[in-house]
Amino acid sequence: MLPAEIADALERGATVVTGNQRAARAVRRGWDKRNRRLGLASWSLAAAMAWDSWTVALWRELVIEGHVARMLLNRSQEHVVWRTILEADDELASLRSVDSLAEMAAEAWRLVSSYEARGRLRGTLGNADTQAFQRWARMLERVCQSEGFLAQAQLEEVLHEAAVNRTLKFPERGVLLVGFDAMTPAQTKLVEALRSAGVSVEELQPTVAAERRMLVEAADERGELLVAARWARKFLEQRSEARVAVIVPGLDAERSEIDRVFREVLAPELEDIRAGNGTGPYEFSLGIALAETPMVATALDLLRWVAGTLPLERVSGLLLSSYFAAVREERGARAEFDAFELRKVRMLRPEISLERLIAAMEASKRRAKLSGLLRALREIRFVANRLRGMNARTNAEWAERIRELLGAAAWGAELSETSVEFQTRRKWEGALDELATLDFDGVRVEFEQALDALERIARQTTFAPESHDAPVQVMGPLEAAGGTFDAMWFLRGGELSWPMETANNSLLPWPMQRDLGMPGTDIARDSDYAQRMTQRIACCAGTVVFSYAKESAEGRQRCSPLLAGLGLDEVSAADVAGVGTEHGVVELEEIEDVARVQPLPDGVIRGGAAVLQLQAACGFRAFAEYRLRATELESVTPGMDARESGTVVHEVLKRFWDAVQTQDALRLMTGEERDGLLEWCINEGLKKTEEISATTWDAAYLQIQRDRLRRLLNWWLELELERALPFEVKLSEKEFKNVPVGPLLLSVRMDRVDEVAGGEVLIDYKTGSATPNDWLTDRPDAPQLPLYAMVSETDRLKGVAFGLVRAGEGRELKGYAVGEGILSGRPVKLTEATTLGEQVQRWRQVLVKLAEEFCAGEAQVSPKQYPATCERCGQRLLCRLDVSLVEDGQEDAAAAEELGRG
Repeated sequence: MLPAEIADALERGATVVTGNQRAARAVRRGWDKRNRRLGLASWSLAAAMAWDSWTVALWRELVIEGHVARMLLNRSQEHVVWRTILEADDELASLRSVDSLAEMAAEAWRLVSSYEARGRLRGTLGNADTQAFQRWARMLERVCQSEGFLAQAQLEEVLHEAAVNRTLKFPERGVLLVGFDAMTPAQTKLVEALRSAGVSVEELQPTVAAERRMLVEAADERGELLVAARWARKFLEQRSEARVAVIVPGLDAERSEIDRVFREVLAPELEDIRAGNGTGPYEFSLGIALAETPMVATALDLLRWVAGTLPLERVSGLLLSSYFAAVREERGARAEFDAFELRKVRMLRPEISLERLIAAMEASKRRAKLSGLLRALREIRFVANRLRGMNARTNAEWAERIRELLGAAAWGAELSETSVEFQTRRKWEGALDELATLDFDGVRVEFEQALDALERIARQTTFAPESHDAPVQVMGPLEAAGGTFDAMWFLRGGELSWPMETANNSLLPWPMQRDLGMPGTDIARDSDYAQRMTQRIACCAGTVVFSYAKESAEGRQRCSPLLAGLGLDEVSAADVAGVGTEHGVVELEEIEDVARVQPLPDGVIRGGAAVLQLQAACGFRAFAEYRLRATELESVTPGMDARESGTVVHEVLKRFWDAVQTQDALRLMTGEERDGLLEWCINEGLKKTEEISATTWDAAYLQIQRDRLRRLLNWWLELELERALPFEVKLSEKEFKNVPVGPLLLSVRMDRVDEVAGGEVLIDYKTGSATPNDWLTDRPDAPQLPLYAMVSETDRLKGVAFGLVRAGEGRELKGYAVGEGILSGRPVKLTEATTLGEQVQRWRQVLVKLAEEFCAGEAQVSPKQYPATCERCGQRLLCRLDVSLVEDGQEDAAAAEELGRG
C-alpha cells in the first residue's frame, strides 16, 4: 500500500514529510514491508516524519551547528511561562482557572504565529478579552527575548529566517509533502524559502482509482455502526489481505460505542473479559490521554492519596487494581474487604486517608489474608511521611521521589507485563522526564505543585500502543490524510455532523481573524476546506462508502451537501452489508423444580420486619438477600444519608422523652429549659458522628445539622403539646428479641409506646413519606407497625400511627385510633376491619403467611408493582427483569404476570 511516488522519493534519499503522525508511521511501515517483499537483506530507514517532528529536527541541526542559542520550549515549559505571565497580571479577571487560561493563550499564540499576525495584533482594537491577550502576548515576547526562549509556534518563522540566511541545513535529496489538505501561511512561507534556496519540494495527495462509491442510509446511529461493522467483516472475509479504513468525524466522543459494536461484530471472542485488547482485527489510530490508561490512572491515584485523602470509590479502585501491590492470592480478600468493610467505615465525606485505611485494615478480621497489601500500605506511609517533611525541591528531585513512592507501592511490580503495559510504563517515564524539564526557570516547587504539573502532562500526553497492523483502522478525517486503503467507510456523513463545526478564537480580535482567514471566521472558506477534505477522503480507496443516520441525536437529517458531486450510488444497508445476525436468543428451558429449600437452622432472621417487607414486595428479593446473602455494594454519599439522619432523629427523641417522660412535664417546661434539653439531646445524638469529624467542612456540616434538627424537633414538640389526651412515653427504642411470627423468630425494635387513658398507642417515627395505606393488602409496604401491634397487648391497644417528623406541613400522628383525641388529628378510618382489634388479627394473618412463604422458599420473581418495585432493587442481575422497562418507566401487566409464573 506504499504509493509509488513515495517509494521513489525514499529510494533517492528524499525526506517525506506528512501532515500527521499516523501517516508518517504508515509510510515507515509500508517502506519496510515493500523492501521485505523485494527480498532485500538490508535497507536504510525511511526518512519519513510528521511536519512537527521535521521542523524540530531542522531546529536541532541549527543548534548543533551553533547557529542558534535559544531554548526551544516544550509544551509543558511554555505552559509554565504562560501561567507565570497570567499570575503576574494585576488586571486579570476571569472565572476560568489560570491553567485553563494558559492553554487558551497558548492556542491563540499558535494561531497568531501560524498566520503571521504578530504585527497586526499589536495595533488592533478589541474587547476586554482580546486586549488582555495582547497584554499577555507582549509580556511573552519580552520574557522570551530576555530569557532566550522560543515558543514552538514560532518555529516556522525562525526556520524561515535561517533558510533565507542560508544557515539552515537543507535536505540534499529534496522534500516530499504528503497528505496536506491546506497549509498555514507560516508553513507556506517556509516551503517557499526552501524552494528559493534550490531545494526540491514536491507535494503529493495519494489517490486510488475508484472502483465503486456508495451512499448508505441507516435508521439510527447505532444501526449505522452495525452496518459498517458487518460490511467490514464481509469485505475481509472476501479479501483477507485487504486494509480497511473506518473514518469517523468526532472520533473521541464515539470511541467507546464504536469499540463495543466493532467488538461484538468483528471479534465476539474478545467480549470475554479475560481476552486481551491488543489482538483484535481493528484498532484506533487515535490514542487516548496517558492519564486515562488504567496503569497510569492507578499511579496518579496513589500519588494523590499520599498528598491527602482520596474519594472512597477511587480507593476502592486501587484495592481492586492489578497494578497496586498485586498479590494473586489476596485478590479475593481484597474484594471482600472493599465490599463488606471499607464501605462501612464511618465518614462524613466519602473520602479516606492512607492512615485511616491502614487502621481499618489492621482491625479487619481479614488482616491475615491481606499481609502483602498491608505491607505495601505501610511502606507507602513511610515514604509519604518523609515527603511531607521536605521543603520545596526541583521538579527533577520530585520525579525521583515519585519513582521511589511508586516502588514502595509495588506499582506494577507483580505483573508479567504485556506489550501495551511495557509501552505504558515507558510513556510514563517520558512524562516524568518531561516533569524534570520544568526546572528550566530555576524555580523550586512543593510536592503538590509537582504533582499538579505531572497530572497535566499525563492528560496532555497521547498514548497509542504500537500498531499491530490490524486490517481495520478506525481514524478521524485528519488522521486519514496521506493514507490509501483497499476500502473505506465514512461514518456520520449527515448534514448535522459533517462538516464539523469550526470555532474562532475568543482571545483574538474578530476583524484580524477574518482578514487573515483563520478557521471559523468565513463560512465559505471553511466549507471549501471541508469540501477538499471530503474529496480527498473519497479518493483514498477503491471501494468507498459514505453513510449517515436518518435519526441522529440532534434530530432527523439528510446526507451532507458535501457528498453531492462525488458520484455516490445509493445502496440499502442490507445490500452493502448483508443481513445482520444479532446474538441468538436461546429458547428458555423449563425444568420442574422438585428440590425443596432447606429449612432455616433455627428460624432466626436478622433484620426484623425487613424480611417480611421484602417478601411482600417480591419473594425472589427476600430469598436472594436473606437466604443467598446477595447484597449490592453500599453507595457512600457526602454527609449523612437518609438512614443515618433518621437514626439521629430517633436517638434525639429517645433521649428527650427519657428525660421528660410525660406531656404534662413538657407543658411545665419553660422555653429556655426545653431548648436547653433539646440542644443537649441533639449533641448527644450527633456525638458518634462528631467523633469522625476531621475538617472544617465536617464541623460546618455538623453545625448545619444541629440547626436543622433544632428547627425540625421544635416543630414536632409543638405538635406533641397539641394532643388532646395526656400521655406518658412508656417505651422508647425498645428492642424485643426472638419474637415469633409464624415459623420465624425476629428482632423487633419499637420506636415508641405511649400510655394514654385506658391503653397504649404505638408510634413509628418516619422522616420521609408514609401513609396508613402502606399497612394494607396481603402485601403491605410497611409491615413494621403491624408487627409491633402483633406483639403488644391487643385489648389495651388504643391506636397505631406513623409519627411524621417533618419540617413545615405534613407533620402529624397519622394512623388508626379507637376514638378522637388520641392522635394529633382525626384518625384514619379502618377499611379492612370494623375495629382496631380485628385489624390486628388481620395483620397477624398477613404477616404469618408472609413468614411461612419465606420459610418455604417461595422465591418467585413477582414484584408487587412492576416495574416500580424493581427500581431500587439490587437483585436485577439475578432475576429475569427486563431492565429497559424500568429505565423507560413503562408499566407492563403481562410482563409482570409472566414473571410471576416464572
